[in-house]
Amino acid sequence: MKLSFACALSALKRAATVALAAAVLAGCASRPGPDALRVSLEEAPGTREVSMLIATTRARSDVPHQLYSSERSEGVDFGSATISIPPTHKPGRIAWPSSSPGDPNTDFVVRQASYIDGNAAFQKEINRELATRSGKEREAVLFIHGYNTRFSEGVFRLAQMAADAKANRLPILFTWASAGYLTDYIYDTNSVAIARDGLEKVLIDLTNSNAQRITIVAHSLGNLLLLETLRQMELQGKGLLKNKKVTVVMASPDIDIDVFETMITSLGYRANPVFVLVSRDDRALRFSRRLAGGKARVGDVEDDERLTKLGIVVIDLTEVESQDSINHDKYAQLAQFGPQLVKALEQGKQNRSKQGIGGRLGNAGRSFTEFLGHTAKIVVSTPGSVSTRP
Repeated sequence: MKLSFACALSALKRAATVALAAAVLAGCASRPGPDALRVSLEEAPGTREVSMLIATTRARSDVPHQLYSSERSEGVDFGSATISIPPTHKPGRIAWPSSSPGDPNTDFVVRQASYIDGNAAFQKEINRELATRSGKEREAVLFIHGYNTRFSEGVFRLAQMAADAKANRLPILFTWASAGYLTDYIYDTNSVAIARDGLEKVLIDLTNSNAQRITIVAHSLGNLLLLETLRQMELQGKGLLKNKKVTVVMASPDIDIDVFETMITSLGYRANPVFVLVSRDDRALRFSRRLAGGKARVGDVEDDERLTKLGIVVIDLTEVESQDSINHDKYAQLAQFGPQLVKALEQGKQNRSKQGIGGRLGNAGRSFTEFLGHTAKIVVSTPGSVSTRP
């Protein structure tokens, strides 16, 4: 039987998509099992501990040592965890145990994982944790994970970034009900839509807390959740980005570029820069682009100016060597520069009263370039300026 040209082209596209999916799957081959949060009581010299708070729209799990499942809950639930970081840890990497609970000398191991009883207790715990820190360290860092992420993976990724930052900030994980399987993209996107109200509650809790600064870091599809929630709050007259203590970092955003342009514009005035981390060799976003009919995702957009015109500071990580095979997690390697980023933001806001938003963003971006210039092959593009390569 002869195939028509259209049928043949369709078959080729399907084959290419399957091949790309296989490549992405290969990059995710080694993953934690359902008992990844089994607590270890074994001590080891030279370890560091990262304690975090957790807010989630996942349902609690009946599986021992899992805490939360991939099922959706009717509301927001809360928890906490403490992860031990081995003395052999390298920035940007997670040392998963080959078997649970792991060896604290060489692996990330869980020291504590439990539930927090209700929103009031969660708010109280935020302020209790902040009170243990000095004034300048009273910063909360909220991490929103991306597509195809299991609960334990979100916990360990935040632990890695908090450890690498070497700053005494309060890490908080917002974890939505990702199925944790590459084939469940539609389930994940629907889970994002369901999680908006829950994320809004957590963001309001944070802005009403004693935190002096709030940094929101979203990854991949988590950026769609963040952006939709920010727009929802803006329409309700609760615009979060107008708050001077809030900064947003969007890593590898898995968002249609046209959708992004519409939504970010609707947010209006931003008191602080919005940073977008992109990489043109991101294979996961390449797969997502295929699923979207070839439409560019923000995280792999080829024209920086399309983003800088929106008042965005673009951090291009394309030339940075990735520690994962699909080039989707490069953002995690920048966590070690967290304190310098905060300093760059402060420098960028000098003389703000005499500048428009483009000028303030440009200053912050140039400061960011200065401290990264000697550490990585990073290109920074700011509003009203050309890309600058260290």
